[in-house]
Amino acid sequence: MSHLDTQKGLAGTNDSSPGMRRNREHFALVRRYYRQVTPFYEFAWGSSFHFSPRMPGESLADSHQRQEAFIGAMLSLKAGMEVADLGCGIGGPMVTIAKTTGASITGINISGEQVARGKKLLRKSGLTETCRFLHADFMDVPMVDDSFDAMYSFEAICHAPDKEPVFRELYRLLKPGGEIVVIDWCLTDRYDDAVESHRAARAGIEKGNMLGKLLRTGEQVEAIRAAGFQVAATIDQHEEWDSRSPWYMGLQSRDLSLTSLARIPAGRRVTAALTKTLEKLRVLPQGASEAAELLNLAADSLVEAGELGIFTPGFIVHARKADSGQREASDQART
Repeated sequence: MSHLDTQKGLAGTNDSSPGMRRNREHFALVRRYYRQVTPFYEFAWGSSFHFSPRMPGESLADSHQRQEAFIGAMLSLKAGMEVADLGCGIGGPMVTIAKTTGASITGINISGEQVARGKKLLRKSGLTETCRFLHADFMDVPMVDDSFDAMYSFEAICHAPDKEPVFRELYRLLKPGGEIVVIDWCLTDRYDDAVESHRAARAGIEKGNMLGKLLRTGEQVEAIRAAGFQVAATIDQHEEWDSRSPWYMGLQSRDLSLTSLARIPAGRRVTAALTKTLEKLRVLPQGASEAAELLNLAADSLVEAGELGIFTPGFIVHARKADSGQREASDQART
């Protein structure tokens, strides 16, 4: 029997609380946002909707596959393990990691449109026997405790309006002794809220990408610890990478190639203008041009924040859920 066959009910959730109402409203906006922007993402980024450290001369697609394989190796994934991909997009990382490790992976995603596209990708990749999608909110996953041996997330937790409840839910789902790797968007220590350019860049990133409040790297670590995880390592992977190939290079004109035309400034302007025209002609659905404008705002703000050094899309936290013996010893030490 698949571990998906035994799901936890949602009756225990306090749906009437102000916090839950805010979360539902926020994620309704996120769902609508991704309904509009997913086609743009696929056209510009392929099947992996995240940034990756790039070697000089390396293509974006190759950098994605290298980073995704690295995360699988970091978690020591192997055949027989049940793994969660949180906020999985259409499943690009899932495909790479499943193929390189043999692990069974469940992609959890709140966007029905992305889940539908992802199922097609799994069929095309021949992974339907070991991989699957679960259409769910990662703040309230309909699965029993201790469902997964390991978890990872590529730049998705930042969409949550409140991070600590997410990490508590992930802690519940992870088996004792299991490990998690979270790669996420964070502000760096260089961010200064008193500097207008810093505030403007942050606001553009949050608005253009439909994010919750961005945390500083230290705040991210504390939120993960507060959920009960033991933090093993933290890495800002982009800070340690080659300065000739910064993470935001994919959004700049210097990353010129046929596949980058939809990402660079000139291509984004052309796409936005064309989208507006096609929307007026009713070739594209209403809201497509607004999505294109939001993506332009997001891209410009990301480049500015990257150049200022106040933001990273690649802050990695590698953490572990203590096994039962360690937790008992810890509880006894506290008493």
